Parts: sequence; C-alpha cells; structure tokens
Amino acid sequence: MKKILLLAAVVGFAFTSCKKDGETETPVAETTEQTTTPTESTEATPEEVLGNQTLTIASKLVDCTGVAPMKCMQVKEEGSDEWTNMYTGIEGFTYEEGYEYVVEIKREKLENVPADASSIKYILVKEISKTKK
Repeated sequence: MKKILLLAAVVGFAFTSCKKDGETETPVAETTEQTTTPTESTEATPEEVLGNQTLTIASKLVDCTGVAPMKCMQVKEEGSDEWTNMYTGIEGFTYEEGYEYVVEIKREKLENVPADASSIKYILVKEISKTKK
C-alpha cells in the first residue's frame, strides 16, 4: 500500500511539474551574486538606539520554544510585576542560575536580521545587583 501511495505521489508530481503544450516559458530575472570585501559585514547592523532599560532577571531559566525548544531567562521591566521570556541573550552579560539580577541594558534596533532572529540587540550597560536566591 505504501508503495502505491509513493508511486501515485511521484506520478502526480511529474505531471504537475511539466508545462502544457502551447505554454511559453516565463523569463526568469537574472540574479547577481554579491560578494563581500573584508571591510564589509554580513551581520545585522544597528539602525537606531532604542534607549536604556532596567530589567530584573529571574534566578532560574524556564523552558520555552523559539525556533526550537530552549531555555529562556525570565525578565521584568522596572515597575512591572509581570515576568516575560527573553528569547535572546544580553551582550556582555553572563547569566549564573541561582542569582536574581537587576541590570541596565541598552537596546538597539537592528536591520537586515533573519526572519527567526530578534530585531533588537540587548547590550549590558551595568549590573546593578546580583542576589543569591
């Protein structure tokens, strides 16, 4: 039965991928390959600074799902009681489980980012406190 279904799928694909009599080919736009010189960067670049922000980082990582299952830091903004998952890291910050942190970060909006990446880059400005929990 599996062989028959596979054969039917292959035959169906073959018929749908062929052009019909009388059809003309649609011209395809020519693409050019871009090369980068050592002075150019292919990484996302900062577009604008969104400003500094104070975050509290929880003492334990939690299970979350981004592109795939992963562990996320839980953060809350200054003045908020609601914890949210942070799916990306903070540049210059090393997280140690078992400690609750209060940090000041700088946020930069990025351009040219992959579809599955954050459009905001987080950079540690200073660690305000680190408390054993």
